Amino acid sequence: MKIILVIELIVNYILLILFNIHMLQLNSYFFTKHLKWMRKNCKRIFSRVVIIILAGILIYLNNDILNIIAIIILGISIILNLPKRKSKISLKFTSRVIRLLITILLITVICLCIMSIKKYIFVKLILLNLLVSLIVVFCNIINLPIEKLIRKKYINEAKKILKEMPNLLVIGITGSYGKTSMKNFLYNILIEKYEVLKTPKNYNTTMGVVKTIREELKATHQIFLCEMGATNVGDIKEICDIVKPKLGIITSIGPQHLESFKTIENIIKTKFELADSVKENNGTIFLNYDNEYIKDKQVQMKKITYGINNDKLDYNSYNLESSSKGLRFKIKDSEFRTRLIGKHNIENITGAIAVADYLNVPINKIAVRIKEIQNVKHRLELVQRGNFTIIDDSYNANPVSSKSAVETLGEFKGIKVIVTPGLIELGKEQEKYNYEFGKYMTKFCDYIFLVGTDNYKSMLKGIEEKAFPKDKVFKVDLPQEAITKLLEWNLQDNVIVLLENDLPDNYNL
Repeated sequence: MKIILVIELIVNYILLILFNIHMLQLNSYFFTKHLKWMRKNCKRIFSRVVIIILAGILIYLNNDILNIIAIIILGISIILNLPKRKSKISLKFTSRVIRLLITILLITVICLCIMSIKKYIFVKLILLNLLVSLIVVFCNIINLPIEKLIRKKYINEAKKILKEMPNLLVIGITGSYGKTSMKNFLYNILIEKYEVLKTPKNYNTTMGVVKTIREELKATHQIFLCEMGATNVGDIKEICDIVKPKLGIITSIGPQHLESFKTIENIIKTKFELADSVKENNGTIFLNYDNEYIKDKQVQMKKITYGINNDKLDYNSYNLESSSKGLRFKIKDSEFRTRLIGKHNIENITGAIAVADYLNVPINKIAVRIKEIQNVKHRLELVQRGNFTIIDDSYNANPVSSKSAVETLGEFKGIKVIVTPGLIELGKEQEKYNYEFGKYMTKFCDYIFLVGTDNYKSMLKGIEEKAFPKDKVFKVDLPQEAITKLLEWNLQDNVIVLLENDLPDNYNL
């Protein structure tokens, strides 16, 4: 029986290690960010600690019946700690994770070997299970010096590769939102004429860019589309110092990641670090002048402006037609069509056309490429299920893109439903923006499903202020519950469901 208890404690400890490393990885290995996550989820972490304490007390009492109960309790704990099958971003066993696991193993062995392995084995295993979160953080701190050396080595390797390709054109793309869409739109156009490499998926951090250069950049590539993300001042500059972009695109600026940036001024400063770098490289910056923050920023350098319904811009989209079937518009008397939905996509397409035209891709070829552009996954992606049309906009939303998504929902015919947990990472402004979002969704939606508890009150306050019918507002724990309820209603009309934002795996346990 004692062997079973020892095995269960070891298995539970391993599962807790993997879970905590997963959360640390999602928090980008940042000490302060991970501690904030731990504080936010302290109640649920504590509930798991209580289970271990209870099992420990029963084991200490050393009674056969109590030991059986302890085995059952630890079995429940193991089940609770099993990795989620539907994690949006699963744990990646990178070299850094392997190094962290080795350090944790060494610390664990040292702890178990104190006063011999057999002596106080249950006390040691229970303590390890209780302190696992702190052990993972402690081992990550121990590894920091070697991680910094490895980081520096990889960055230098990336710089060397780029130095050996003096004719490579690097195009930096940044913005509070729209940068991934811009990257993909531009890629699909430029491959008509050039050999192009783009940073994959959401590889927009310094090390994501470095990894792309080291592993994917080939001598045959002519253009490198480098998406640049940021959560702190200086993040864009760090990437620019490595890749030295000749062209740059700033798609948007808005209140995103306010939790780390603190002020909109810091966001503006950070996004324009790209413009500063492009200027140093005697290049050209492309600016979305539909965005007030970008338009109001004074830029003394070569620039090309783009936007919608403004003939004073270098590239202006006009004669816009938007429907559930796609978009149609004109630029410089040339007509463009796309199957993409959402008017805000025209901004990014216009910017992509501006860059492609600057790089001498023929306009007729650009038009053909735009017609073939596919939706970016989880960004207004259409999924048809019988009489249900799902608009999957579950990638992290912000106050501007969420309103655009709701407007897009309004263009469809049928019963319009929104399923959303609201907006996150907005610091002190989070309650205000969710309140405004609640008010805005009442303009277009027939039914509203609010997911979770964090933003529920602020969104509901906005919804109620607009006198939206109470019997058409529902609170659910998971988006799947909303879909299940809609299916149970057996609605005969066309149903359009907007899945707006989906909380990351580390937002709540």
